Amino acid sequence: MLSETSERATRVGLTDLLRAMQYLPVGMSIMDRDLLFRFWNDSFCQCLDFPDSLMQEGVSLEDLFRFNARRGEFGPGDPDAQVRERIGLARQFVAHRFRRTRANGTVLQVTGRPMSDDAGRVVGFVTIYEDVTTEARQQQELEQAHRKLLSAYEDLRRAQLDNSALEKDRSKYYQLAVRDAVTGLYTRHYMEDAAARLLEQHERDHAERLGLLVFDVDRFKSINDNHGHLAGDTVLQRIGELLNSHTRRIDIAVRNGGDEFAIFLPKLDLRLSLQFAERLRGEVRALRLGGELDGIALSISAGVAEHQLGESLGDLLQRADAALYAAKRGGRDRVCSFPAHPA
Repeated sequence: MLSETSERATRVGLTDLLRAMQYLPVGMSIMDRDLLFRFWNDSFCQCLDFPDSLMQEGVSLEDLFRFNARRGEFGPGDPDAQVRERIGLARQFVAHRFRRTRANGTVLQVTGRPMSDDAGRVVGFVTIYEDVTTEARQQQELEQAHRKLLSAYEDLRRAQLDNSALEKDRSKYYQLAVRDAVTGLYTRHYMEDAAARLLEQHERDHAERLGLLVFDVDRFKSINDNHGHLAGDTVLQRIGELLNSHTRRIDIAVRNGGDEFAIFLPKLDLRLSLQFAERLRGEVRALRLGGELDGIALSISAGVAEHQLGESLGDLLQRADAALYAAKRGGRDRVCSFPAHPA
């Protein structure tokens, strides 16, 4: 794969490739094995407010960490200790994806992947920085609205007013609080309470099994970018309909946010959860959207894990997420498990 990419780069020309990277709407940087920067585009400096005097040939990741630490980007604490900690993590060359809120309030989506040569040896690291401040604020506003709805429902519950009209309002507020408006699936707030009960049930009865499937829609951002958010909502609605028709009454299908979904599968072990995930992947592949989305082939990348006794909800979700990222690294449109399920 690397040799094919090199051949294409030779045909296009290095100058054209570098020029194209400068036009990317996201920040991009490439480091070598010694954590020295070999390339960065203008958007990288703009996202992180790095001055030209700092971004000179030979600049190291340690230089940038120290610059950020001294201007308070990492919060209170000893700058030298903050730099050492981050350099130690960087030297592991582990793929990562997280959101970071800068001191000025900007929210960045940071995605990093190690680069390998033809022999599989790690030779560097490439990182993408995307400004998602608007998306993060919208998500925060949505969560605040959910909390208000939950509070309204709780007020109605405590009042226990025996009035049919108020009872209808109570049901409406409850549905708004626990059901996602676009997909009809459960919300993340409901998931945390319901999943906690499922984990407690497994702890009480060790014979009970509990599988977890998490997935997102491959290249969903390109659908939004090329066709608009209404088209993206159409995709999410069809995914929601698919889940509502293919899950059991005891399953808990959740929209975590954006194009990310989770399904808790009571009484299913890892093997059966993997079978369910593969069936769902095939159903998504078979979806036909029509209209302006006619011809678009949808696919999902999914991660599966089974709850282990004594494991918290956060740890279970983290293992499933790790399997999801493995599916993406493997080429998307596939299901992976954590730990890997034997063939």
